[in-house]
Amino acid sequence: MSQANRVGKQNARERVMAEKIARQRAERRRKQWTIGGVVVVVIAVAGGVGIAVNAAKHDSGTYLAPVGAVVDPQAKSSKDLGIHVGSADAPVKMTVFEDFRCPVCQEIEGAVEPTYKQYVEAGKLQITYHPVRLIDSNNGGKGSLNGGNAAACAQDQGEFVPMHDLLYANQPNEETDGYGDNSKILSIADQVPALKVSTAFQTCVTKGQHDTWVQDNADQFNKLQLPGTPTMFIDGQQLTFGQQNQAAVLQYFQGQLDAAFKKDGSKAGTPTTLPTAPSSGASSSGAPSASGSSSGASSSSGAPSSSGSSSGTPSSTGSSSGSTPTSSKS
Repeated sequence: MSQANRVGKQNARERVMAEKIARQRAERRRKQWTIGGVVVVVIAVAGGVGIAVNAAKHDSGTYLAPVGAVVDPQAKSSKDLGIHVGSADAPVKMTVFEDFRCPVCQEIEGAVEPTYKQYVEAGKLQITYHPVRLIDSNNGGKGSLNGGNAAACAQDQGEFVPMHDLLYANQPNEETDGYGDNSKILSIADQVPALKVSTAFQTCVTKGQHDTWVQDNADQFNKLQLPGTPTMFIDGQQLTFGQQNQAAVLQYFQGQLDAAFKKDGSKAGTPTTLPTAPSSGASSSGAPSASGSSSGASSSSGAPSSSGSSSGTPSSTGSSSGSTPTSSKS
């Protein structure tokens, strides 16, 4: 074979390889979507399964669920993996699998939080949260695990909602794993007076007392083969947001809530008051704060944020105080 032919074949192989790489990159770009001007990546089904499989390889520890944790039929687990927010007699039930290190979760939270809080306070909606740790397994680190554990520790003190909101409002860049350092989380929690003075909360965070509970949520996420975080179900129906901006996300989300409320009889349950997280400004990642209700800012649809008690004390009918409510329906 002549030198020219060998060079020609080599060049052809290189062109084929370059085209293959270009196709792979185009496919990855196709899976990207934009919310609020920030480009984020939705984990594909196969990717989600791979991440969850990695997350399942962990050292077993003592399983300790947070106070008031419940069995969630929409999560299809017999273990008490969920945290309820809202009245037990609310007709619409929503399940959320989320990761406090996940930028997509923060973006969607920022779009829909004021609206879902209005529905919760009106007695129309009860939410069951499941923190998982997909970004840890994908990027390394412990930020997702630490964030989920901290939220569970706050639930023990009846302060899940403020801690939940603050973790999103202060979310570090996913690549830096800022929540891998528990001192960062504790400094954020100091904005909630009840958590600042609680040695039980501080011990719970530093010792990772609910780490195995968070991991079990991640294992259940893997078992269900869910597509990524956040994954949301309303009355058993999985939501599909697609490639949409924040206004479109909110419109779709509110439409799903309204349809479920109508299907469930259009009769609200017992109103409840949610505690409000202190305003902490924009997150360190540069994305807008997900805690829309803490500042009273309106959502992208113009809907005002839901009101909450600055004392952090929910009504006796709500479950955000850590009392044990009934399980959500499937």
